[in-house]
Amino acid sequence: MLMLHQHIIRSFIALFIATLLLCGIVSYVAIQNDNMEHYQSRLESHIQILVRELPEMDDLNAFAKRFKEATQIRFTLIDAKGAVIADSDHDKETMDNHLHREEILKSEKMPFGTSSRFSDTLGSTLLYVAHRFSMHDQTYFLRLAINIDTIMHNFYALWTKLTLIFGSALLAGLYGAYLFSKKIRQEIDKIVENLQQIADKEYRITISSHFSLEFFEIANYLKKLAAKLEKRAKQKRKYTAKIKLISQQRSDVISAISHEFKNPIASIVGYAQTLLDDPNANMQIKERFLGKIAQNAQKISTMIDRLTLTTKFENGDFTAQNSTFDIVKVLNDVAQSFREKNPSRNIVCALPETYSIYADRTMMEIVVSNLIDNALKYSDDTISLSIEEDVLHVKDQGIGIKEEEIEKITHKFYRSNSHSWDNSMGLGLALVSYILKLHNTSLEIQSSLGVGSDFSFKLPSNNSVL
Repeated sequence: MLMLHQHIIRSFIALFIATLLLCGIVSYVAIQNDNMEHYQSRLESHIQILVRELPEMDDLNAFAKRFKEATQIRFTLIDAKGAVIADSDHDKETMDNHLHREEILKSEKMPFGTSSRFSDTLGSTLLYVAHRFSMHDQTYFLRLAINIDTIMHNFYALWTKLTLIFGSALLAGLYGAYLFSKKIRQEIDKIVENLQQIADKEYRITISSHFSLEFFEIANYLKKLAAKLEKRAKQKRKYTAKIKLISQQRSDVISAISHEFKNPIASIVGYAQTLLDDPNANMQIKERFLGKIAQNAQKISTMIDRLTLTTKFENGDFTAQNSTFDIVKVLNDVAQSFREKNPSRNIVCALPETYSIYADRTMMEIVVSNLIDNALKYSDDTISLSIEEDVLHVKDQGIGIKEEEIEKITHKFYRSNSHSWDNSMGLGLALVSYILKLHNTSLEIQSSLGVGSDFSFKLPSNNSVL
């Protein structure tokens, strides 16, 4: 902070000194230009008057000296060849040819020629203004000159005043810089303190600054930064919790898969071992045991197929094989298959005679099978299939689904905590959602606890291009 304070003071001093010098230069140039213009205009006015009076003058040298005494302006009359005809300050016989003087050359091209230079004879700087005119049918140059050293005297007087003014301003500025740097130090201390709070993960900062717009913006940026960091910290905590949840879910899924595979495998091993231990068992027992082995092997195959298919959908490795077919025939065939497997259950189909759609027939069979299978698991009453206004409904009169679980049951591996795992591994409705999404439609679920559930989706149009 001390170094910053000293740097500010040094910068302030340098700024004031530079300003003082700049003002001196600017004031010098401004005064000089202003005076030069004033003197030049004054000389031009005299020349315009003199050129009208000169033709009436008999003694030009005497007139030149009187003019000098009256106006303190040097008078020089030069002929067309550059010879001095009359001069107020010197003997014309001793003066050089003036034809190539700068102001004479300029007056040949414009009404008035001007120049300024130091005179060795007079030891001062003069402003010269020359004008070409005709007198007695001859060409002449009338040149007037005035001492402009008074400009410097005026400048030095002004400079002295400016030095006093800026010196006082410098002292006041130094004191102001000290107060300013002290305030800046206080504001920076507050910023550092709040940055330390943020570093310590304390995001409830209360920084506020009205000292300047810059510090006000810094304070606002710090508040926004703290808010963003707090939000990220919350997101990180949520992400960590989500990772933990996913890890727990994976652990549960692995346990469930292990359990579900274990039961049919144990049955297969048990029946196979019984057949091996009793090769003379009667044919009916062998057929029944072999049937059990085949049934459990099919369960394992179905679980593996569902898991593989779900993975393909997630990775985008599946392409639908679409065709036009009668969905009513598919519904009746799938329903009949479930009736044969579950002869004690009542599956009712309230369907039109035909209804053609454009979709992947095999995938639609999987959708219908999973919806009917799901309804059978969670209901002991009648299952109904119907098509109403281009929407397929699969309704049950089972236990229903809690409202907070409706959006979750289509997630991969999700199962309600109130139900045990079975050979679907929680993939049935996830598969349904994947397949329907592939056909530009979606699964709608309406359910009431103790009343039942209605799983429905809009059938793909026969005119749609999937």
